[in-house]
Amino acid sequence: MLQTIEQRIATELGVKPAQAIAAVQLLDEGATVPFIARYRKEITGELDDIQLRLLEERLTYLRELEERRATVLASIEEQGKLTAELKAEIVGAETKQRLEDLYLPYKSRRRTKAQIAREAGLEPLADALFDDPTLVPEIEAAKYVRTDTEPPEQHVPDVKAALDGARQILMERFSEDAGLLDGLRRYLSDHALIVSMVAEGKESEGAKFRDWFDFREPIKSAPSHRVLAMLRGRNEDFLRLALKTEPELEDPPRASPCEAMVAGHFGITDKGRPADTWLLDSVRSAWMVKLSLHLKLELM
Repeated sequence: MLQTIEQRIATELGVKPAQAIAAVQLLDEGATVPFIARYRKEITGELDDIQLRLLEERLTYLRELEERRATVLASIEEQGKLTAELKAEIVGAETKQRLEDLYLPYKSRRRTKAQIAREAGLEPLADALFDDPTLVPEIEAAKYVRTDTEPPEQHVPDVKAALDGARQILMERFSEDAGLLDGLRRYLSDHALIVSMVAEGKESEGAKFRDWFDFREPIKSAPSHRVLAMLRGRNEDFLRLALKTEPELEDPPRASPCEAMVAGHFGITDKGRPADTWLLDSVRSAWMVKLSLHLKLELM
């Protein structure tokens, strides 16, 4: 049985459900935290100012989460794509981030390269190469070359175009997997470094940001004021920021461990089969073009 918001808050704060229920009722009636802490102790069971502020913050967050959950469920159901398994995952999502990760493949958006490739009938090619790496990509792709379909934008003029379209489909699929996103986010939060470099030709003009002209620091230990200063330098076009792992900063640089995480998540390995290299290149493209940029925006 799912907990109510009040029950969940009580569990998180280590107080009795009745205390949380009473405090929520007072807040809903318009009472402020200082007022409740000072004049309504007998009703809340002696909840103090700190507990009440935490309760108020969690109440706002959890109510927003439930409102968003209802919107997400309604949207996916309207699309006819709400399976029992997906519904269970959405209902069980405990954070806004997890909820948005689950919703990502179903959001309304402009036509992507992957969508255009699907409209051109290339999803079966992507599925075939993903499911059976013993297939030769060029031979399979040749089956999808056509220039006599309508409308003309759905033409697939050659093998390269077919494989490019299939790759776009897999890249989008990889980049919208909620479990993968969560794992990558956790890894980068623990292991990534924020790297700051001076923008080309801006050494003099951006002198006030000289401390970050050639700077790197683990993101998990970077003080917020320092990150904000670097972000300000980037926004003023004096700094270039990146989120990198240690192997990427070596000389010569090596691939990010995140690429291996993406490949491992989908069971893609190099066993010398005809499609293995193509699949691993698709993994690399998904990481560099989609996943790394998405997570950089989140974490910085």
